[in-house]
Amino acid sequence: MIRRAELWGGLFWLAVGAFVAWQGWLLGLGTLHEPGSGFLFFWLGLVMCAFSVTIALAGMRGQGPELADLWRGARWGRVLLVIAALIVYGVAFEPLGFVPCTLALLLFLMTVVDPVPLKLSVPISAAAAVGVWYVLQKLLLIQLPHGTLFE
Repeated sequence: MIRRAELWGGLFWLAVGAFVAWQGWLLGLGTLHEPGSGFLFFWLGLVMCAFSVTIALAGMRGQGPELADLWRGARWGRVLLVIAALIVYGVAFEPLGFVPCTLALLLFLMTVVDPVPLKLSVPISAAAAVGVWYVLQKLLLIQLPHGTLFE
């Protein structure tokens, strides 16, 4: 029972849900007709707690894989590559801008980390980077860094 992944995953998300609900409570709930800034967070945290309790109970009943089974066959080299790529993305995001950094990140992930043929990875990466930029910048009016390439 104590080695079940569902038990530990459920307990982890129970703690996260309780923290979210508590922070929502501290922000202030308001009323149903005039919700406060913590209203959504509080109820979201309670829903997370309810779901995580059901998962933890399933783990206590002995359902699901053992914890060690989750890590068997993990490709740690690729995990480290993704972490390094995200760090580089975060550092280069402000000076270079959204589109070039996102394009480079997606190309790296699609060619090095989990290889996809180049004839697919280039147009998919370009379409995703430009498409997300268009939705965020033009439709939702979210200001993204232009970087030195577009100034």
